[in-house]
Amino acid sequence: MRKLMIAGVTSGAGKTMQPTGERVIAGLRQELAKADLATLPLNGSTEDNMTTITTSVGVTVIGKSALKQRKQYSSLLVYQLGTPYVGEQVVAHLDTIFAYQEVRRLQQIVGVVDLLPVGSKGIRDEMGQLATTQKLTPKWVVTDDAEFSQSSGPATVLLIAIVPAAQAELQCAFPTVRLIAELEAK
Repeated sequence: MRKLMIAGVTSGAGKTMQPTGERVIAGLRQELAKADLATLPLNGSTEDNMTTITTSVGVTVIGKSALKQRKQYSSLLVYQLGTPYVGEQVVAHLDTIFAYQEVRRLQQIVGVVDLLPVGSKGIRDEMGQLATTQKLTPKWVVTDDAEFSQSSGPATVLLIAIVPAAQAELQCAFPTVRLIAELEAK
């Protein structure tokens, strides 16, 4: 996996600085600390120049990575880490959602080729994106799971693409992952 150097974070809070903007900034600083990025500069703005009714937040992370030619694989295995949650389900299951440290551990496994957080369109959609990126065709191991079309809101599921030789190491390090698909040459 490529190493990414994060240079800075900027945020926009669609609300006044006091009290909402300050709470948004405090929350961002807490997340940066959890990710071992507390020393990064954090810049941003609020909407003190106009009246707002709702609150919105935008976050941009600036990073740099060395470009490398993507290796072409003839087959990969795709595992699911996590459960699709959205809204209040996320708050109710915070202690079971994977953390930054687990993502870093996954990045250390030599056979991990890709990590893809699942968003609002769900596992099935992200699997299509992963297959396209890898220029492979998905063959589902689990075919009738209702979770695959559920929103995974704020990335409560991570798809892990690995070379088959890394299967035992992944399952040993992360016993809760489940094999959901194989990606094969078209």
